[in-house]
Amino acid sequence: MIKLVFCLLFATIFINVVSCYTMNQLKYTQTISKKELLREMEDINIPKSLWFDQRLDHFNLQNTQTWKQRFLMNDSFYSPELNGPIFLQIGGEGAISAGYVLSMQMVEYAQHHGAMVVALEHRFYGQSMPTNDLSTENLQYLSSQQALADVANFLDWFKAEYATPQAQVITFGCSYAGALASWFRMKYPTHTTGSIAGSAPVQATLDFYQYLDVVEQSLTAFTGIDCDNRIQNATDTIQDLLESSTGKQQLQNDFNTCTSLDNNLDISTFMMNLMGNWMGTVQYNDEQGGLIDINSLCGIMEKNTTSAYDAYKEISNLFLKLQGQSCMDISYNDYVNELKNTTAPIYGVGIRSWTYQTCVEFGYYQTTDSKNQPFGDLVPLDYYTLQCNDTFNLGINYQAAVNHTNMMYGGNKPHGATNIAFVNGSIDPWHSLSVIDNEGFHESIETIFIEGTAHCANTIEYNPSIFPPTLAQAQKEVNNVITKWLSQGNK
Repeated sequence: MIKLVFCLLFATIFINVVSCYTMNQLKYTQTISKKELLREMEDINIPKSLWFDQRLDHFNLQNTQTWKQRFLMNDSFYSPELNGPIFLQIGGEGAISAGYVLSMQMVEYAQHHGAMVVALEHRFYGQSMPTNDLSTENLQYLSSQQALADVANFLDWFKAEYATPQAQVITFGCSYAGALASWFRMKYPTHTTGSIAGSAPVQATLDFYQYLDVVEQSLTAFTGIDCDNRIQNATDTIQDLLESSTGKQQLQNDFNTCTSLDNNLDISTFMMNLMGNWMGTVQYNDEQGGLIDINSLCGIMEKNTTSAYDAYKEISNLFLKLQGQSCMDISYNDYVNELKNTTAPIYGVGIRSWTYQTCVEFGYYQTTDSKNQPFGDLVPLDYYTLQCNDTFNLGINYQAAVNHTNMMYGGNKPHGATNIAFVNGSIDPWHSLSVIDNEGFHESIETIFIEGTAHCANTIEYNPSIFPPTLAQAQKEVNNVITKWLSQGNK
């Protein structure tokens, strides 16, 4: 199958966070997610799905329709006699799983504070489907604003049903969900004492060319300039070969494409496939302790016995093998047809729903429009906006939509906000859209920047064999911030 045309953000736990995967990889992770779902259904020790009657449209009082929103709960550490708080993980662009309430770092904090642990699935993802399909007409009810109102409405009900009306709430999230956590504190300050916003891309950006800039910087920081230079060399060779029919034929053979490189859109998809291997590797840098990380890929690129082009080819074929695929799908039309599928997946990543949100709210399109990166210039902004047009036929001004989002939430300048901790990793390309300096903001705005960690690392329990000690220190800082907020009460 084919490369996702932009890096996804936070999706599921331990399946796990999904980044710049090919459609082959997406199918693979969906398969794992399905197996995980079936295992959870059979395991009596896993928290079971619970349901809440949620409003369909919070901003139209004439519309009284409701739907069933899924949530998970773990009260193992809850101390009601001590008026224990509620720690709520806000769902992002994929199904929630038991890991949200059993295995995340938030659970460690909950043990310390006697908190109830809850995860709320985002509307139009996982099993939380307000409508019977994902038609463009139905997706009008999918927005960050509706999702934030969902959280507020849910908390009002949940505190009365399971806790106490006086219980303090700390909201958590990472990536898109991290942005939601920060925005929830800003828009509904009486509902939460504070928010931990990990890897939160709060600055909506249509042309996110800076993403590849950070990829380049991370490669150089980890292994030196040689790896970066060799990628540039390989990319130059590939773009030269694309200039002739014989060169295209060689690329088709060398990179084992399923179809021929016939048009510019398929060529862009091909180039996105190649650079996506590196984007995903840098974004997470193998946070779960597997075989592929920045050092291993650069080790292949820097072999003296192999040309840069051959090393790049070797890495591409390695990813195909790991995905169990016989060829690389480079068809733009195949990808758009996948996006047009209006059937809602109940597990894994909601690719159609998330694509819709990027089109109408956020952008986040990782283009090659910067000159400060080694991946060429064949994945421009219009490659992405065309997908929005071809998939949803929206007829909107995409830049104006992104501007509106920043106007609503303040982007990366949360003036007036209080009690938000923005936690980011130095390797993570998304940190460039977050808040990494609290100068000029309210004194309760915390920024924690973790050297040597990647996307959403702060949400994962510290393992010294995988993570640098800077992560353990950052997680202690987060716990101290939570302690301070809870001692002060909801302000």
